[in-house]
Amino acid sequence: MIKKILILSAVLLLTSPITAFAHGEVTSSNPAQNEKILAMPTEISIDFDGELQTLGDSTVNSITVTDAQGQVISNPTSVVAGSRISNKLLLTDITGLVSVHYRIVSEDGHPVEGDYSFTVGEVPTLTSAQGEELNEVETGASEESGSNLLVTAVGFAFLSALVVVIVRRIKK
Repeated sequence: MIKKILILSAVLLLTSPITAFAHGEVTSSNPAQNEKILAMPTEISIDFDGELQTLGDSTVNSITVTDAQGQVISNPTSVVAGSRISNKLLLTDITGLVSVHYRIVSEDGHPVEGDYSFTVGEVPTLTSAQGEELNEVETGASEESGSNLLVTAVGFAFLSALVVVIVRRIKK
């Protein structure tokens, strides 16, 4: 009987689908990260790998665009359509480094925030402490995928230990 339970548990663990812990990864953006463009667009958009959640009229998804001086140049309200979020720009006569900050709630219910930047006009890319901070934030977002693998491995180890404890208690 115990061998049957062990075999059944092992088969269930090995054949059950592993839940993906996707937290709304960016698939594309317009303008793209680190892109150099000649003229400022009238709208910024970001596409994600899954549908974005909306909760009635409350603002859970947003894009905020700032110029090199930190002035907000985007509309206070962003538009969500499926897996895309976009925002109209209030000022389009901007040149230099432009920063985009987004906050979304992915289809699995987890909020995700991130930043990226692009350059408008003939201005060289800014290499300051602020640029280094943005690189650290971007690196942190990519490390999230590795932590999901760790969570999955810890969960698998916990379930395996639980099966062993149950089997030992049944033997007694």
